[in-house]
Amino acid sequence: MAYEGTLRTVTATLLCALALGAAPPAAAAHAADTRQDGAGESEGFSPRRYYTTWRDSRSYWSQDTRYATGGWLWAGHNAFFCQIEGEPHSDGQGRMTTWWVLTDDSVGNLDVFVSATALRVAEPWKPVDGLPRC
Repeated sequence: MAYEGTLRTVTATLLCALALGAAPPAAAAHAADTRQDGAGESEGFSPRRYYTTWRDSRSYWSQDTRYATGGWLWAGHNAFFCQIEGEPHSDGQGRMTTWWVLTDDSVGNLDVFVSATALRVAEPWKPVDGLPRC
């Protein structure tokens, strides 16, 4: 029954925070920031870096391409949280990498991965400069 007590405490804490106008933890983690490529951190729970993506990219639930989300990250200025090494990936135009970056895609999937080949600043087979490891 300790679980029920913990659940009540967490629920009460969240309700109080919301009543006082605070953002819930998930919203704070995805707070907006308008800094340039690779610069800046949010004031929320996780660092957020902005990079320009040069093409639309399919998103995945992990750094394994067997787990596609059905979502896409559109080309443009996008926010990224961290990076991790995973399955090798080619963009079909000669760029290859084993690095995957965590982001929220353009169709509403949160905390998904796209290949680092989509980032303008990414170098083949190397981690993205300035982006922390997951």
